[in-house]
Amino acid sequence: AEGTHDLLVNPPPANSQIRRSAFAVPAACLTFQGVAFSLPEKKGRRGETILEPCSGHFEAGELVAIMGPSGCGKTTLLDILAMKKTSTYAGEIRINGRPRDALFKRVAAYVGQEDVMPAHWKVREAIKFNATLKRQPRQSHRSVDEWIDVLLTAFSLTSVAESLIGSMEVR
Repeated sequence: AEGTHDLLVNPPPANSQIRRSAFAVPAACLTFQGVAFSLPEKKGRRGETILEPCSGHFEAGELVAIMGPSGCGKTTLLDILAMKKTSTYAGEIRINGRPRDALFKRVAAYVGQEDVMPAHWKVREAIKFNATLKRQPRQSHRSVDEWIDVLLTAFSLTSVAESLIGSMEVR
């Protein structure tokens, strides 16, 4: 059976059928309208707009790049879309046309630009930690280790799976 990596490197013709993975979750479109964020006024300080109102639509399976200069609100937008921002914001965000619910955090994630893994972890351990956190309840019968092998293969990390993540101090 072909793995995800093989399909990425050597994609099949456009008219061929690709077998759905047992680990696949249902496709989801993300739509946001008028999303904005401002810091409120405080004593001795004016309010500050961090993110001007913006709108967009991401189709399922679409790769999206959010680009802009430093300080323009890219990370703030991602934090709001991923439900990581606890402060009040303006706008509406929908998944498949419905408001996000408590399950949204179970199926959506992104790795922040400053995300750091412990230097003494091996690549496999880091993936296992995150896979365990994001595990879907209805997939509890599937092995986490089996899913980790799928991810390592898909991202061509099998050869470094037992390597330390490392840091400036740990090599």
